[in-house]
Amino acid sequence: MNNPRLNTMFGYANDELSGRTIEILIPDAIRGQHKNHREKYNERPVERYMGIGMELNGKRKDGSIFPVEVSLNHFKVDEKQYAMGLVTDITLRHEAEVVLRRSKQELEELVHQRTAELKTAESTIREALEKERELHALKSRFVAMASHEFRTPLSTIMSSVDLIGRYTEEASDEKVDKHIGRIRNKVREMTAMLNEFLSLERIEQGQVQCNPSTFDIVDLSIELIEELRQLAKLGQALDYDHTAGERTVLLDRQMLSNVITNLVTNAIKYSPENKPVKLSTQVEHDRLIITVRDEGMGIPEEDQQHLFERFFRGSNASTIQGTGLGLNLVKRYLEILQGTIDFKSAPGNTLFTVTLPTKLAT
Repeated sequence: MNNPRLNTMFGYANDELSGRTIEILIPDAIRGQHKNHREKYNERPVERYMGIGMELNGKRKDGSIFPVEVSLNHFKVDEKQYAMGLVTDITLRHEAEVVLRRSKQELEELVHQRTAELKTAESTIREALEKERELHALKSRFVAMASHEFRTPLSTIMSSVDLIGRYTEEASDEKVDKHIGRIRNKVREMTAMLNEFLSLERIEQGQVQCNPSTFDIVDLSIELIEELRQLAKLGQALDYDHTAGERTVLLDRQMLSNVITNLVTNAIKYSPENKPVKLSTQVEHDRLIITVRDEGMGIPEEDQQHLFERFFRGSNASTIQGTGLGLNLVKRYLEILQGTIDFKSAPGNTLFTVTLPTKLAT
């Protein structure tokens, strides 16, 4: 084995490889394995490229390893079998392939990254568009609802004002008081509706903050029931009871007032005359439980899954004034208060149950 180009490639002096086997040029790790392959080749020699589908390496005299490409040919001289190998140093090609693979990998990673960024951007745009559509629909529904809901109490107010003018001339105090009462109620209805819209907007804008304070739940409940009695229909009794035990809670008083007021107002609104509405409170195992029960029309089963959606009105409530925001606001307030709300309803009996902690972190 002697060739000037081979000597130069592997770092040997002239004639230094004479009489040596090819294994001297093979890395130590596969030298024994290569000897077996060589012996088998000598038994059945064929022309071929070695290392197809895998990397071949050579070992220089100084021990350094470098990539090579090898092709073999066999021939006979005087009936004696010989093999000739063509060895090519492919270091530069190998380095170029490494650079190419690295560039390809970096490009694939960049494409993957940009694709992910585009998907995120697309998702963000879709969410923004959906919110925009939702906001547009919300505004449209508000305009339609407000124009309808405000018109009725305003008409009542104007009518009562006209009648008061007539009754004043006739000096009928009883009739004057009747229409003054109607005006007050309609003004309260409009004020409540406007407050619901304002509350919804503040919650949507993240402007509602929880401000816990210590107060007596019984005192608050009695105060609210007394305020709401003036909304009760003829013969409608508003009852309240508290199960004996702890009465002090640490919660946001205004939010809880809004929750109770909405639930009791709904019970009054959707119940007929001469039917009671009952508010109950109870403190049990550091949980405040509030229930509101009425004997009204009930909530149709097909409407129950939509009950807490914005602007939703039950199919049996089309003749009753309301914004459809009350229960949605109740649910949002309870989320802030770390509470939950459940209900059971059938014709003639509806029960709402609110459960929340008795103490919030301050």
